[in-house]
Amino acid sequence: MRFDRYLGYEELAGELRGYAEEYPGLCKVVSIGESREGRGILLAEITNGETGPASEKPAFWVDGNTHAGEVTGSMAALYLIRTLLKRHGEDDLVTRLLDEGTFYVLPRLSPDGAERYLTTPHTLRASTRPWPEPEEEPGLHPEDLDGDGHIVQMRVEDEAGEWRVSDGDPRLMVRRRPDESGGRYYRVYREGLFKDYDGFERKIARPLYGLDMNRQYPYGWREDHEQQGAGPYPLSEPESRAQVEALLARRNVFSLHTYHTFCGAILRPFSDKEDGKMPEHDLAVFEALGERGTELTGYPNISVYHDFRYAPNEVITGAFDDWAYSAYGVFAYTVEFWSLARAAGVEVEDFIAFFRDPPEEASLAMLRWNDEALGGEGFVRWKPFEHPQLGKVEIGGWKTKFTFQNPPPGLLEAECEKLTRFALAHASCAPRLEAELEVEELADGLRRVEVRVRNTGYLPTSVTKIAQEKGVTKPVRAEITPPEGASLVSGEAEVDLGHLSGRSALAGNSWKSPAFFAGLPSDYAARALWVLRGDGPVRVEVRSEKAGTVRLEG
Repeated sequence: MRFDRYLGYEELAGELRGYAEEYPGLCKVVSIGESREGRGILLAEITNGETGPASEKPAFWVDGNTHAGEVTGSMAALYLIRTLLKRHGEDDLVTRLLDEGTFYVLPRLSPDGAERYLTTPHTLRASTRPWPEPEEEPGLHPEDLDGDGHIVQMRVEDEAGEWRVSDGDPRLMVRRRPDESGGRYYRVYREGLFKDYDGFERKIARPLYGLDMNRQYPYGWREDHEQQGAGPYPLSEPESRAQVEALLARRNVFSLHTYHTFCGAILRPFSDKEDGKMPEHDLAVFEALGERGTELTGYPNISVYHDFRYAPNEVITGAFDDWAYSAYGVFAYTVEFWSLARAAGVEVEDFIAFFRDPPEEASLAMLRWNDEALGGEGFVRWKPFEHPQLGKVEIGGWKTKFTFQNPPPGLLEAECEKLTRFALAHASCAPRLEAELEVEELADGLRRVEVRVRNTGYLPTSVTKIAQEKGVTKPVRAEITPPEGASLVSGEAEVDLGHLSGRSALAGNSWKSPAFFAGLPSDYAARALWVLRGDGPVRVEVRSEKAGTVRLEG
């Protein structure tokens, strides 16, 4: 398929099943649960089955479309799947990643919400479950009044209005200056109708579908009156619960990306704590991997707490990446795809402040980009309309779905491609076990058995320091199976080797200058020793939840 359009649920599911049929040795597709409306939540498991089962290899997780309208995420996840399958056996990196590791890819976490988003003019946050009220509240509700297939904005002329037409472009509405008077001014609303309108009060109703899946996770969850959209309790929704249960059942996942839109940034935890609250190793690795992501994508890598807060005195809790890092113990990034501003040549430093109140010059630049790149199709020019409640209004404004929130279809593939590069680079950083077995003949029918184990990957076998501190990830273990009739003379059959560091130990080391660097201890290696009596082949299994399983015989 070509990545120049957005797929509905049935077509997306068909693509996934088609990949599983075309590449049976590399791809399996399972449903990890059902959405509220009964759609399967589909997960692709991708690995080379000839080199071992998926569960015995380090795994990288990607999911998309947590939020209903952020459909770029599901297409980017599908693009990653296609890249892995088509390039295996041709591209050295992809071949190695699937021979030695596993990918779990969940393209669409909110299939119900995405379907409504793609098949109607409406937008919504995540699920089609009404929240916090079961029915629409009194007030303004979005509707496509003129039947053009888009819900944009309405402007109503009012001498006391907050808005005026820009001098730079008659399409653009800008704020009225504090001391401004004597001009032509407007009230601006979302295109729609007022429920229970009394002819006077113009209340703005909360959305009927206000539940936010990315406030649903157990990390720091707060009730809806403290954090809007959190739902009645953590993981109350079948979609978020299925996602967490799927991860908990797959202990081999060492890192993950969760795909969102929009602003073009790589976000990392914490959302509710300053960087100083994070273990030094973990912060250093988050920054190192994020910098690599910036090199590959051009997206800045930033902290949610320090650089992506919706208000100075407010923090976000209940987010998936925070839970995945703090409770599940892996490096987790929220990747925010696409920036209309950047496409228009506008540099943005404070993402939240910019989209809340973009400078007039930036808004003019984005309109010019719409004219040049999209032939003006991203914006509906203002036109008169007789509103059944307000009388004479004008309808117009941005078609935000595929301008601001998602890239226009013609620019979709470029976004997918560069974030796939980041996913492959991050997946290459897995902890990886290598082991060698040595059997030495001793006197009196005894044999000395030694297994030497190394972690040759970037990340430690615990993955994060926080996982090691909390005991979230089991240590590396070596287990010997003596041949039939033989017996152990010394040593336990199963030996705890602890956790093995990776090259990331350097990232968390404060002395990195080669001129002064004193070296690091050999914490990346360990060994187990046994003495046994008897003949026959000896089998040793070395296993790590995150770094894979190695079996040896000698």
